[in-house]
Amino acid sequence: MRRYHRVLRSGAAPALLLLLLLTLVLPFIQTQMQSAREKAADELPLDGGIVDTPGAENDLRIVDLARFAVSEHKNRTNALLEFEKVVKLKQQVVAGMMYYITIQVNEGGAKKMYEAKVWEQPWMDFKKLMEFRPAEGASASA
Repeated sequence: MRRYHRVLRSGAAPALLLLLLLTLVLPFIQTQMQSAREKAADELPLDGGIVDTPGAENDLRIVDLARFAVSEHKNRTNALLEFEKVVKLKQQVVAGMMYYITIQVNEGGAKKMYEAKVWEQPWMDFKKLMEFRPAEGASASA
């Protein structure tokens, strides 16, 4: 018992109390942090997954990519298409970005919808039209 009293008087008591407190609190903190990490991971899209990007239809960079897609398609096929607007955008992280752009065009006086797939690596000043096809099940609205 005397030995115990000496430990308390020596100033080691606060250190022991702190050690005991950390031993009890640390597992709780780790559990909370793990739970928060798992929740955040559930809310984020998977790397490389295709993600809807609502509200990007009027982004000037996206409009430029859509105009590029229409222009490239016209050059390849001699089609009479005029860009009207971006209707929808999805994107995917690849070696750069892959954009899936639904575009409304004027084709010989008729409004039509097309889907373009454009690969961009802005740091290389590179962009390439990968695909341009009529949109499935999409009808143009005035």
